[in-house]
Amino acid sequence: MITIQVLKVPSVIPEAYWDLFLSSVSEERRAQASRFIHLADAYRSVLGEVLTRVKLSKLTGLGHGEITFTRNKYGKPALTHDANVQFNVSHSGDWIALIAGGKDEIGVDVEKIAPIDLQIAERFFSPQENTYLAAQPADQQLNTFYRLWTLKESYIKAIGMGLSMPLSSFAILPHVQQHGEPVWRCNQDGQIVRHRFYSHPLDEKHMFAACTAEGDLPSHPEIVTLESIYAELV
Repeated sequence: MITIQVLKVPSVIPEAYWDLFLSSVSEERRAQASRFIHLADAYRSVLGEVLTRVKLSKLTGLGHGEITFTRNKYGKPALTHDANVQFNVSHSGDWIALIAGGKDEIGVDVEKIAPIDLQIAERFFSPQENTYLAAQPADQQLNTFYRLWTLKESYIKAIGMGLSMPLSSFAILPHVQQHGEPVWRCNQDGQIVRHRFYSHPLDEKHMFAACTAEGDLPSHPEIVTLESIYAELV
């Protein structure tokens, strides 16, 4: 079963919590966190790994500290002990998102919505996506841009190629409406791919999307608290 968890990053983490979180991640992650200029960047980096370790520990039966990671040539992380255990993590702004489970490739992306020159879409989006974006009401175009962006990111993260695959080489567009929400389809090289998508704002400032090649995605992500993660580790 595929699960999606989201964790809101607080502006300040209690010292006792932070010490435990730091001790629970890899030495590489601790070193990386120490180099960040902004504390918020360190919080996102460390909490992303902590959330992943807690979830993978439940899926594999391994202890939190026994879990190690490897990466493919494009940088997609995988579990060293069992590459069949699927997961993907993303963080931006105030949120961390984790997708895990299932038997096939999955991906997730979260982005903070910030003002942007929408002409950048001409560089990264397909002609069909640009037409769709331009047809939206002016006050909805920014959110639509981030919705398409996170959908596309979730797909390239799922297939494990990251930005080595040009974002303009495929199109993700709404196909039909279901329960008031669009059902998104991906067209690549003239073919509809098998992947399924979920997309929804996490709040007014953050857009979220997930992708799977097999199985159903949850209708809503599970909200995880800092306190619950701490309780899993002590």
